[in-house]
Amino acid sequence: MSKNAPIAFIDSGVGGLPYLQWVKDKLPLENFIYLADTENFPYGEKPQEEIVKIVLDAVRKLEVHGDPKMLVMACNTASVTALDSVRKVVKIPVVGVVPAVKPAAESSENKRIGVLATERTVKGKYLEELIDDFASLCHVEKIAGSGIVRFVENDFFSSDSIEKTKIIENAVYQFKKMNVDTVVLGCTHFIYISDILKLKLGKNISVIDSRDGVGNQIISLLEKDNMFSELKSEDRFYCTGNAISEVSYREFASMFGLSYGGVIGGK
Repeated sequence: MSKNAPIAFIDSGVGGLPYLQWVKDKLPLENFIYLADTENFPYGEKPQEEIVKIVLDAVRKLEVHGDPKMLVMACNTASVTALDSVRKVVKIPVVGVVPAVKPAAESSENKRIGVLATERTVKGKYLEELIDDFASLCHVEKIAGSGIVRFVENDFFSSDSIEKTKIIENAVYQFKKMNVDTVVLGCTHFIYISDILKLKLGKNISVIDSRDGVGNQIISLLEKDNMFSELKSEDRFYCTGNAISEVSYREFASMFGLSYGGVIGGK
């Protein structure tokens, strides 16, 4: 495997791009390929067995098209559902993304934390295990924000601050009602609305995500295997199936400094 091979990121849509950007900022010589599995968007509303199947299919498309040296499953739903299955079939390091429950529990002063995630993550066993392992002394308020995922994916560029506020107002109300002092963004898509969420929650409630933890894990694995890139090439963004809005995905790709490569691996 070449050191200069890309690090591949996969999500059902654009949620994983802020994670890619974190690594890109730290390691400017690394090369990246990003796959938005738009054909199967969103993952968070699908049954567990279906998620495993479509994630494995998307990974195969990435392997054929990009020949990456590392795979980042930049989606909480995919990670908590299919990470073990993916690791069984690929030969490269695989990094998952899981809700930052541990740092939230450690930083919470009143031991009341909130988790905003997809329906699949909220109902899944993995989140319960995270809470049992790292936040057993906390009250945890879990809210499914699946509507936010669709909003970010389809309406992020065309919406104004009023519309962005409306999409999060129920979550804000619930978290304030439960008197949480820390909110975990348990879906990568939610990072796009984190600033307005922080504003509406107020200065006494912290909002955290897992970018630091995931990014540092990626760097650690590259360092361990001496696989830091030595030659920069073009970073690329791809979709699967028929993207809902090519114009929008071109904008997302440009926003994060990626070249839009269109659709790959169609059926």
